[in-house]
Amino acid sequence: MAYLETENLCKYFGGLKAVDQVNFQVEEGQLKSIIGPNGAGKTTLFNLLSGLYIPTQGKIFFQGKDITDKKMNQISQIGVTKTFQITHIFPRLTVFENVRISAQSRKTSFNFWKKADSLEDINDKTMKILERVQLAASHDRVASTLSHGEKKYLEIGIALATDPKLLLLDEPTAGMSPAETILATELIRTLRDKLNLTIILVEHNMSVVMNISD
Repeated sequence: MAYLETENLCKYFGGLKAVDQVNFQVEEGQLKSIIGPNGAGKTTLFNLLSGLYIPTQGKIFFQGKDITDKKMNQISQIGVTKTFQITHIFPRLTVFENVRISAQSRKTSFNFWKKADSLEDINDKTMKILERVQLAASHDRVASTLSHGEKKYLEIGIALATDPKLLLLDEPTAGMSPAETILATELIRTLRDKLNLTIILVEHNMSVVMNISD
């Protein structure tokens, strides 16, 4: 049984067949890349897997369970998390606060009268994630002041804070310099190896794809 599997997956927008009869499998622990020219449907496929879109037809299975009709928040709760081509961060919050908010989303109960910065378990988890994505030294910076590459790292950190089992990375090196791209590639490889994450990557940089993919 595949960790993630699609059966004849389709997404049509009127007469446009953005995703058409896709049969796709990923095994647990794999790092697999999806490649193709602009307009091939790569991001649409990611949006189907993450619950942002509901398929026109076909099925999606995760860990043997049918998740075809689940919404994005439900799919995130079962362990499938997606990053975006254009970074989605809170620009006016600090780096630490961005990741902490994501970590708090996995806390099952809250005392609404308690200050967020007093949640020691959440704070510890947040700092460990920032260390992993090499942003610990920038924890108190306002997110809008980060470089493009650092914002990409922050979004990965936000994704990691949701405790994903399957991480969908949509063009994680887009807009990075060659030096930044090399570092980002190493980071992604480390996430798979050290955290035993299953990762699917959409990427236009073929050197990244060929160096990192199983």
